[in-house]
Amino acid sequence: MHKITLLFICIAALVRAQEIEPTEADAILDDLFTADSLDILDFFDDLKKQDYLYVTVLYNNKTLFSGRDFGVEQYSAFPSISYIGGNHFFANLSSGYYSSVSPNWDFVTLSGGYSNYIDKKKTLLATGVYSYSSYTQDVADLNNHRVSAGLSFRKKWFRNSLTAGYLFGGASSSFVSNNSYVSVDILDTKSLDISIQPRFGLFWGNQTDRQEFVRYRPYRTEYVDTDYFQLLNTELSIPVEFDFGNWDVEIDYTFSSPNPLPSEEGLENTGFISFSVGYLIGL
Repeated sequence: MHKITLLFICIAALVRAQEIEPTEADAILDDLFTADSLDILDFFDDLKKQDYLYVTVLYNNKTLFSGRDFGVEQYSAFPSISYIGGNHFFANLSSGYYSSVSPNWDFVTLSGGYSNYIDKKKTLLATGVYSYSSYTQDVADLNNHRVSAGLSFRKKWFRNSLTAGYLFGGASSSFVSNNSYVSVDILDTKSLDISIQPRFGLFWGNQTDRQEFVRYRPYRTEYVDTDYFQLLNTELSIPVEFDFGNWDVEIDYTFSSPNPLPSEEGLENTGFISFSVGYLIGL
């Protein structure tokens, strides 16, 4: 079974640092709705336009926002069910669970999109996605809507995906991400495939930087919010993938290095482990 990286949605950061106010864009890199559409189209080719469902659960032992650790120790899980049609359309229903958020189930997202090759050699793939999110907490300025477009290039063992998106419905924001992958096969048999796919990722996005100023006449504290669009995080991820029959299992270690805003100090690099299980159902 080919590997499918399925569709997860960004969440709003519900925690606050002393000087930084995370926005909804803060979590895009971690839980973004990103379809690895090249692999999806591999399925289309192999199954001769067959439709199918893919059920998956992702677990993270640590939750970061734009690579930042805001001091809240929590794990997260993302169950998802996706419909992928032989006509290159796909849809996804997913939810997010956070161990230290109340209520724990933080959002439900419905997404849909279209993906197809744009060259005869099938090396360039274009993807468009729209998603709508419903949050369990009524937090001001959350963006319920997101549109994104991506362009992927693949040749043999190398792949690069560039994605840009716009979030709206609240405090609108935008993002750009670029991910480069290298595929290495370890074992390829009829019953089991094992591979690693190291990934190097860069994420640019909007973030609000809150700085504190004190006036002495009269004495009072004022806050000035400045919006930045800049490189927020760099990631290096090393997943090990096991594909057997209709099952797909992945264990992934990710090293995250956040890029500080002007008022941020003492940001630390952080690593975390992810585990995902998926099952393919032919229709």
